[in-house]
Amino acid sequence: MEVNKAKVAIIGAGVSGIAAANVWQKCGYNVTLFEASEQIGGQWNQTYPGVSLQNTAPQYQFSEFPWPFKTERHPSGEDVLNYLKKAIEFFSLKVKFHHRLSRMTADENGWQLTFEHGETDHFAYVIIATGQYPGGDKKRQPDFENIALYQGEVITNIDSKAVFENKHVAVVGFGKTALDFATWSAELAHSTKHIFRTPRWTIPDYLLGIDYTKPFFARIGSGMMPSWGYSTVMQRLLHNKLPFLVKGFWRFINELFLFQHRKDAKLGSIDKNVLDVVMPPKSQFMADFRSASAVAPKRYYEYIAHQNITPYRGEVSGFFEHGIVLSDGRKIEADLICLCCGNDAPDYHFLPEHYRQYLKGEGGPALYRHQIDPRIPNLGFAGYNHGFLHIALAEMGALWQVAAYEQSIQLPTETEMLASADRIRQWKKTHSSYESTFNIAVNTRYQQHLDILMQDLGISKWRKLPNPIAEVFSRYDPTDYKGAVAEYLAKQPTTASSINRTTAVPVDA
Repeated sequence: MEVNKAKVAIIGAGVSGIAAANVWQKCGYNVTLFEASEQIGGQWNQTYPGVSLQNTAPQYQFSEFPWPFKTERHPSGEDVLNYLKKAIEFFSLKVKFHHRLSRMTADENGWQLTFEHGETDHFAYVIIATGQYPGGDKKRQPDFENIALYQGEVITNIDSKAVFENKHVAVVGFGKTALDFATWSAELAHSTKHIFRTPRWTIPDYLLGIDYTKPFFARIGSGMMPSWGYSTVMQRLLHNKLPFLVKGFWRFINELFLFQHRKDAKLGSIDKNVLDVVMPPKSQFMADFRSASAVAPKRYYEYIAHQNITPYRGEVSGFFEHGIVLSDGRKIEADLICLCCGNDAPDYHFLPEHYRQYLKGEGGPALYRHQIDPRIPNLGFAGYNHGFLHIALAEMGALWQVAAYEQSIQLPTETEMLASADRIRQWKKTHSSYESTFNIAVNTRYQQHLDILMQDLGISKWRKLPNPIAEVFSRYDPTDYKGAVAEYLAKQPTTASSINRTTAVPVDA
């Protein structure tokens, strides 16, 4: 295949941007990463101290660059940043720092980019890799009634765990950040109160002593996940014709989660019902398998059971001088209140207004294959198929975009692509607990999504064959996609005049 020297710009040097840059570069493009700050890492540079990776190290690595140093099962934020820096060097990627994008102007040959300091450049293709939460450490702070009357401190992020020392703390929310803050506060504060409207199902790190990723992220487990699209005949048969088997499987897993959380709580002689306030309804179990699904902090349920954390189920209606008022009238006193209320969906201020309108909507932009809006030429998104195998998803999404740009896959009509994206949006709204960026993730449906991308590309989705036992029962890791770019390149003609197009799988897959 001839080397293509077309220039590609990737906006954002976080993990998704790095994954995309490596794939496009391996496909022969002249790639530059543009980073607004002074260092790579994206959200990993802006998160709170003490944070660790939700995922495990084996499932969070580039397919062709294993972790070059020893790390914990859930690597620290510092280790992740170190890994990303080494990946940039290993892939020989070009990064321009202090380049904050201010304007994009489209023409027939691509995009003219203008940066805040005045520099301009032209690119044939642009990839937005600014993440689900481009606001960085500026978390959402709702405008609660009478918040100005409150005499304590309100925060949405922390610079150090020491902020909790000797305080009476209230934590609002039930996502990963809230669970981390409540757990850390329980270890340092005078008192910790955890306030939330609805508890969410969390994932035990180990189930009966088994790493939770091993059963759930092998095909035998991931194939049981209801999805907007199924990639195999067996999946379609199972979910469409034998739904009682699927429901029975998840009822068993629900009980297993309950058992493990109670075990982790070290109840002893304590009544197991002490956890009822933080245990969601069983009917909510499947809906909580979403992008924001959290692995339970190691001692959270133990602290609830042993009264180191006092849980309150209710909605915050406002503040008073010494704390929070709930909608049922209860008053909760605290001198430090942590609002962990999530983030707003991204705002693409640098795009022309008519393109920005396409990307607006509840839950963030609804993209075809979570990669492109067909109405916006020469523009793709990296990391908008966020899920439990995130780096592999970003890599294969980038390869799909290369193929779409090179027209080596024949895409459906614009109308069909938009209808497909909207159908998936509606499926998520119906079947998943709400989150502000639900469109920008495939969450636990990562295997079905990866399979569909591979089918579009004409590359085998069966990454563990010729070993059928491993294919069904072994956990999928990013390393299973090592060589996928080479497989794609080997399929391509040597001249642009003899393009061999692969027809994409049906849009309702």
